[in-house]
Amino acid sequence: MPLVLTHELAHIVMRKKKLLQRLTQISKGASFDDIRTLLFQEEFELDRVTGSHHIFKKSGVTFVISVHSNRVKSVYVKRVLALIKEAKGKNDE
Repeated sequence: MPLVLTHELAHIVMRKKKLLQRLTQISKGASFDDIRTLLFQEEFELDRVTGSHHIFKKSGVTFVISVHSNRVKSVYVKRVLALIKEAKGKNDE
């Protein structure tokens, strides 16, 4: 059984790396589904939706993303990537 869990965990980590790589290379808007998946993997919770604004929270951090036609502007994608990079740096300390 541990081998299966290890394989599944490795698969999840690889999917996350590929998603991060793809979002880093996107110059225009990304899909909200990709951003939401990434935020959920980083343990953010969708707190509420007010119109086109999706509000995510995680341990005192609030992040608002404006979504139109399932697309997220590149400025929000860059902010999400910076937020994840910053959180990873804190975890490495």
